[in-house]
Amino acid sequence: MKNSAPATPLEKILRYGAHAWLFALIFSTFMAEALALALIGAWLGLRRRQRTPLDFFILLFLGIRLLTIVTAIAPATSMHALRKIPFLLVYFPVAHLAQRLGAGEIHKLLRTLIIAGLAASCVGLLRTLLTPVWRLASTTSGATTLATFLAVTFSLALTLILRNELQPARRWLSGCAMMLLALAFTRCRAPWLATLFVSGFMIKPVSRGVLTLGAGAIVILLLVPGFGMRHAEVLHWPPDFGDRPIIWKAGWEAATQYPLLGYGPESFALVFQSRQELKDQRAGAWHNFALQLLVESGALGLVVFLALVLQAFRLTQNGFQTKLFLFDKKP
Repeated sequence: MKNSAPATPLEKILRYGAHAWLFALIFSTFMAEALALALIGAWLGLRRRQRTPLDFFILLFLGIRLLTIVTAIAPATSMHALRKIPFLLVYFPVAHLAQRLGAGEIHKLLRTLIIAGLAASCVGLLRTLLTPVWRLASTTSGATTLATFLAVTFSLALTLILRNELQPARRWLSGCAMMLLALAFTRCRAPWLATLFVSGFMIKPVSRGVLTLGAGAIVILLLVPGFGMRHAEVLHWPPDFGDRPIIWKAGWEAATQYPLLGYGPESFALVFQSRQELKDQRAGAWHNFALQLLVESGALGLVVFLALVLQAFRLTQNGFQTKLFLFDKKP
């Protein structure tokens, strides 16, 4: 519920800064980092800060990540992970803004995020038409980052459309179709399959617009060059995961050597010793988030992160979403 007290100047900075941060997130890592630091600074300047049930888990996870940087096999290399900390801490000002200003402000933030997804899709598809590339990428990040971002924004948009909270629905469905097309051109299988799974889970009422969107997804699957081939590698049995089994095996073996706190963030190049076995010599990550967290921050970091995720899921099931996640209908 919205607080009746007027917003303070710092809270106004939080409000407009949060919109700017959400929009810049996919376009400029540097700008997103700077805006995140500004939001955190404004939040720290507030006399009264809202608390949430996730605070303890986020701070505990942050503490473990900092500890694993200190205890890393190459602290100078792991120090680069400090740049990602603002993206974790920005939760606090955004959560404060959501609780302080209410459901209407959350809807505006979600709409800004969706618009950023639409803009990223337009820019990416235009770049593909002008300078053909094999995989669509973001302006400052790779194809996987863009695909994950589009999967999130598409799912949010579809959720709000189905709840009649994005109008006119036909126009927003067209935007969803464009995000699906851009997602297909990233040729990232996991985000695409996750998007289809989540969409199938969310869609209960069958409407003409939803059926059209589903038909469009099938057309995309059939027509985008090389797209069907990449997905066939996963959908047939046994699936073809390329170099991933080699990377996963090496990661698991490495994790057993430093099981508690791991090797430290950004340590893939130092830990992975089987590059000569790979077809793609450009591999730079463990291609599995849980395994990467286990290798970098050990069992302690992985367990705390899973506890954070489970706590967030539990809160969404118990009505906390009306304050932060907002999956309940408006009164």
